[in-house]
Amino acid sequence: MILMRALLLDYQLTQRPARRSEQLLLIAGLIATVVVALHYRSSSAMIEQLQSQQIRLEQQTNRHKSDSRISSLDAQQLRAEIKQANAVLAQLGLPWESLFRDIESSQRQPIALLVIEPDAEKHAVRITGEARDLPAVLSYIKYLQKKPSLTNIYLQSHQVDLQTAEKPIRFVITAAWVITP
Repeated sequence: MILMRALLLDYQLTQRPARRSEQLLLIAGLIATVVVALHYRSSSAMIEQLQSQQIRLEQQTNRHKSDSRISSLDAQQLRAEIKQANAVLAQLGLPWESLFRDIESSQRQPIALLVIEPDAEKHAVRITGEARDLPAVLSYIKYLQKKPSLTNIYLQSHQVDLQTAEKPIRFVITAAWVITP
């Protein structure tokens, strides 16, 4: 008589360890989030300070019209600073998270993102990365074309890195960034 051992079956999906590039990308994203949050906080404080200073200056000019202590140059400079602070605040209010999520959520793509350069003023983004081969780059471009936040996606340049043993393809992709409120 042959005794058989009981089978132990594990149907749970086991997590694969995160790749180093994914960990670095996560760390870079967290650092960028902290930097943006700190910049947003300081910009908001600066705007409040400039607006209160403008109110004070306007009250002083109304009280002392004959005794003009504040030149029109100072008021113009203050308005320019407020305009600049409002522009910074407007940039911080853009949907950065959805843009980065669309670009970085390509876990099945065999690519490594090196630099993401969004230009909020021009509504454009430039993506620099590395891939094992050209078909992987083209597959990533097709992936990006399915994302609603990006249009007019082009492979701007690509080259083989001959100095590295794996000879990866370094590429630059440009795209138009669709900003939806």
